[in-house]
Amino acid sequence: MINWFNQNKYSKYRETLSNAFPQTLKEDVEIVLNILPVDVNEIKLCDGQIHKVENLIHPNTQTVKLEGELLTVPCRVYFNEPEIEKEMTLTDRQKTILNCIFLRHHNGYIRQNRLEKIVNNEYWITPFTFQLLGEYVVEILNVLDEQLDDDKLENYKRFAIENPKYYQQTENRMISYWNEYYKRKFPKLKNYVGRIIFDQIKTKEIGKRQDEIIEIGIDKDERLFIRPKNERFTLIYRTATEVHWDEKELFLYSPKPREWSYYDWFRHIIDVADKECNSKLVLTHRTIWTNIDLNLKKQIIENRKANA
Repeated sequence: MINWFNQNKYSKYRETLSNAFPQTLKEDVEIVLNILPVDVNEIKLCDGQIHKVENLIHPNTQTVKLEGELLTVPCRVYFNEPEIEKEMTLTDRQKTILNCIFLRHHNGYIRQNRLEKIVNNEYWITPFTFQLLGEYVVEILNVLDEQLDDDKLENYKRFAIENPKYYQQTENRMISYWNEYYKRKFPKLKNYVGRIIFDQIKTKEIGKRQDEIIEIGIDKDERLFIRPKNERFTLIYRTATEVHWDEKELFLYSPKPREWSYYDWFRHIIDVADKECNSKLVLTHRTIWTNIDLNLKKQIIENRKANA
């Protein structure tokens, strides 16, 4: 009788986790589920002690729409991570599925570690990473911010269009956690990383192009330059703003400073690209700094936080 009960519970766990992924991933999800230790309920909880946990998946779930398909993502899971040897047998896609499952883990350190392992931008990953935006662990939000690029923003935009109510609930939850835990450290909401991320998603939603700044520097002619990842500004000279495009080096640049500082020119270039060319250029953790002193770098980063 007990074995029957346990088998029924394990089957329910598999069904719950399967329902969190699109049907197109069914075979890969089944392989991942085969290595999960769902038959072990001796779990180390947040107090560092081992506890016997009767239900390894919390009954609360979040239903979302993904390309018209309804998915049900569990709010929290409690089972242990699989053996490393078994995890190594998975394909890259299967490892990403596993990492997504553990983005729902009760332990924030495990959620952060698994998030750092996700390196691709497939749309089906979005419900799992987006859910993290409404949680309280700022270190996880910082990882999401570091990973953010135009492809991920496009995915979040699509997800927001498909799930407007859930999108708003998640944004509200982010603000609530800021108010409860981080308002002292970030007195202005606009400087909080969660707000910065949501504002970038909204930039995408209104149709403005957005591109990553891959390098900021001062060249041999003492000009400040900003090198975008994908955008090309071949006609920016028509704005008559003294901002130019170097077709060979593929960067925007200013003249050698006369009255304005390099920081003034940075702000001016960003502003012209935004208002005249409908393109918002954003810093990321990948941005390279070339011949930029620490004070100027600090000014630019603070400007990014204040105007994100």
